[in-house]
Parts: sequence; structure tokens; C-alpha cells
Amino acid sequence: MSTLIDLTIAGRTYRMATGAGEETRLRALAARLDAMLQDLKMQDPNIDRDRQLILTSLQLVADLAEAHQKLDDQATAVTHFHRTLADRLETLLPPVS
Repeated sequence: MSTLIDLTIAGRTYRMATGAGEETRLRALAARLDAMLQDLKMQDPNIDRDRQLILTSLQLVADLAEAHQKLDDQATAVTHFHRTLADRLETLLPPVS
């Protein structure tokens, strides 16, 4: 069941459908986006809306790429740890006959 909520981003209100229980999350995401847009507007009051949206989108994509890279690095570290641990255990345990 979806719920309709109103989100205000960059001074405009958008009605969005969201799954039950997702309202708070969607409001938080909209607030983050709105804050990013406001920051750009404060830095350059003459910035046009298209440029503002493009720059904010690029920042969000960069943040997402960085998060993915961190996850990949952590997965690699965990895999390396497991391999090292398995190798050490093999040297410590007697062979199974």
C-alpha cells in the first residue's frame, strides 16, 4: 500500500507516492537534497536552476561512488583476512587422515 506525501525541495512542493513505513526515510532524503541545493544557492545566488540540479546530482553520484568504493575495499579486506586465517589454521592443525 502506498502513501502520498508532500516534499518541499528548492521551494517547490512535490507529491510523491511511497511505500508504507518509508515516509520518514523519503522526507530525510528530500531534506538532504534540499540542503545541498540551498548550499549551492548560498555559494552562488545567481546560479540557475538547471546548473544547481546538475551540480547537486554530480555531488550525489560522487558520494555514491565513494561509498561503493569503500564497500569494495572492505569486502577485499575481509576476503584477505579470511584467506590469511584459513592459511594459518591449516599450518596449526594436524592433517586429517
